[in-house]
Amino acid sequence: MEKLSRDAVHAWAAARAGAAMAVPAAGAEAAAWTVRGWAEVALGCALLGRAFDGLDQVIRTAGIRHGGPAATRLRALRALGGRVPPSYPDAGDPGPVAPIGPEVWRLGQLVAEFCAAVPMGPPAGLSRGRDSAKGQLRWGERYRPEPARGYRIVRGDAYAGMVWRTWLRLPTRKGSENVLVAVGRPEPEPRRRVWLGIHEGAHLDRLAAVDGELEFGAGLLAAESYAMAVEFVALLEAAADGQVELARWLRLGLLERVGRLPGFDGRIPQARGFHAPELVPLPTLAANYVTGPLSLLCAPGDTPLHARWRAALQEAPRAAEVVARISATAPAPPSPRPPALAR
Repeated sequence: MEKLSRDAVHAWAAARAGAAMAVPAAGAEAAAWTVRGWAEVALGCALLGRAFDGLDQVIRTAGIRHGGPAATRLRALRALGGRVPPSYPDAGDPGPVAPIGPEVWRLGQLVAEFCAAVPMGPPAGLSRGRDSAKGQLRWGERYRPEPARGYRIVRGDAYAGMVWRTWLRLPTRKGSENVLVAVGRPEPEPRRRVWLGIHEGAHLDRLAAVDGELEFGAGLLAAESYAMAVEFVALLEAAADGQVELARWLRLGLLERVGRLPGFDGRIPQARGFHAPELVPLPTLAANYVTGPLSLLCAPGDTPLHARWRAALQEAPRAAEVVARISATAPAPPSPRPPALAR
């Protein structure tokens, strides 16, 4: 990474840590969401020379004591720069949060029905060997409506187990750059292909296209809605192309987002077996992975994403019938213009 002055890193970290506190939630959920955002800022600090004092300052002032599971990542990343200050939140329970509402569960059931309705053609092609992050991102361009290559890939092996979000916008001497932190994950190659080449790649595409806030709060909800929408379209396209193995992993990913909703009790059998402890105190964020893409795709639009969605649905009439039921009551889509970046 480009070497910046300590003052520059301090200013960036303080501004981004403040932005991480602007979340569309209250109480315990806001605390857990803020701490999760701070963990992403801490990753940026680690990449920028392990200068954490700007983040330390904001955390000390905020006074959050318990941050839920994300605090474990935050503290581990901060420990790379020395002793963790006593003001850092621990991983204790931040308190009660609102349950997932019935409309979200209804949409989750419809996602499962959509997945079951996607036609799987005859197989075409087999799994290939393990690929690099660059190779995965280049491969995924075929399934991303607006692929962009204006990003830097940095090795992140040192941060294994400490990272959730691997895409960031980091400062440079001349402005900022979009970064993908390549962290090795012991997962089957097709699953890595979906996660890195399609989902994370879609995030990098949005960073290249949108100047506003995409990493925290309401901006993150819009960003995840877009990346998940790309996965929905990719499922239809992969199935139509006979990429059955890929389509099955994409389908599994959509069902996983349903199964990891806080309070999931197995009511949707296809989504059983998934769990994400870090999302337990974050019902708004967890629900957005399900509702956000549906709202975006079902809203009128003339974007490349919408054009590919409509074309793909024409090849999958049963899935289109499910989408028609979703469209009848889909919630309002995320704001197409994320809030301005906090400076």
